[in-house]
Amino acid sequence: MPLGVLDRLSLDVAELHATDSALHLGGLIVFEGEPPSRARVLDHLRRRVGPLPELAHRLAGDAGRPRWEPDPDFDPDRHLYELPGGADPLTVAAELLRQPLPRDRPLWGIWLVRRAGGGRWGLCYRAHHAFQDGAAAVATLERLLGPEGAPRPRALAFRPPRPVPWAAVLPEFRPPRRVTWWPALDTPPAGSYAAAFADVDTARLHALGRLTGATVPQLCLALTAGTLRAWHPDGWGPDGPGHGRGLRANLGIGVRDPDDPRPLLGNRVAVAGVDLPCGEPDPVRRLARLGRALDHARLARLADAHRVVLGRLPYRIGRLALVRGVDARYTPLSVADLRVRQPLGFAGVPAAGVYALPVMVPGQPLFVAWVVHRRRLHVTFLADRALVGAERLPEAWESALVAYERLAGEGAFAGACGLPGQAGEGPSARAGDGASARPESGAGAS
Repeated sequence: MPLGVLDRLSLDVAELHATDSALHLGGLIVFEGEPPSRARVLDHLRRRVGPLPELAHRLAGDAGRPRWEPDPDFDPDRHLYELPGGADPLTVAAELLRQPLPRDRPLWGIWLVRRAGGGRWGLCYRAHHAFQDGAAAVATLERLLGPEGAPRPRALAFRPPRPVPWAAVLPEFRPPRRVTWWPALDTPPAGSYAAAFADVDTARLHALGRLTGATVPQLCLALTAGTLRAWHPDGWGPDGPGHGRGLRANLGIGVRDPDDPRPLLGNRVAVAGVDLPCGEPDPVRRLARLGRALDHARLARLADAHRVVLGRLPYRIGRLALVRGVDARYTPLSVADLRVRQPLGFAGVPAAGVYALPVMVPGQPLFVAWVVHRRRLHVTFLADRALVGAERLPEAWESALVAYERLAGEGAFAGACGLPGQAGEGPSARAGDGASARPESGAGAS
């Protein structure tokens, strides 16, 4: 199977980093209690990997004609690693982010972490972004750690492609303005990364969604904008360096063909630009603007357009466009909205938490990803180590949520009749039941 254009571009992006592991993505799943033996994890892995033929494909061929091919030496034992871990979950995450994926075998692995902080242990799944996108990684986790015997999804796509209204879509392909006012871009990147985590009970988001008319992804983007305002409070006023403007973020949208015979192999995610209105002082107006940006119809049109473009895009043209696409001076951060729809566990022990470990785009100082699992929303802030104060981002996220809850309780959203992206979608699109407004379930950003 020849690599798709996004697979090849992902390999190109990896070469821009000092270490290839910066283009690995996955998740850390933590459990209460004592960790199992390596033999027990391997026995579990052997049973689950068999029905997933994509995981037995390795990268082969030369640079001009790379391909995926079955690995004749495939053995799950070569994909299971161990880490002692430690008492600090942030130190554990930093260690996981540095782990390599050898190129002589399929580009994925599982790490048994014996200590993941707070008396917990963990299992970490990671894959190269050329090998899988966020949606495929989430689906793989569901197959490896979800209920045994669950039916394998035929495809990960939301719906069949439809004709593209190009007149409405083409303006979306215009390059964004250059960013010169965000203080996070003032320091040269260190090229190494640290994670910080926040946990939120989804009941709080559901209650807030009922009062505001917003979906969970819309609320999360609004909380991200509020968090960035609090991080650099002097930068967003009309007299500050941002002059009341916002930041451009990349949000992943799935473009996988519904008839893809290998739905867990390859990168099939494009990006939609989302303007985070950090310069807007009114939280109510920030949420309204993000509701329009995350409109379901808009994202569906973009997914259709990207599917058509990527299906015809020559690799050399994509290579030329790559430089602007990963330039932090135009798009300085990325966000990802992920949803694990199957409850994860191991040997009858339910997962206590699921934390995304996203990729790092070269030069971008920050990636914010959130995962909904059961009744919790777990947020990951993956930041370049050169950033000052990034460890305070989880606290700022919680403060932003409290501020929205206070405003909603005071009736600030009483006149709202629902945000864009809800009309015609039915109740499944509202935050009250936790569904997403994205065109593809579980799509990950790149």
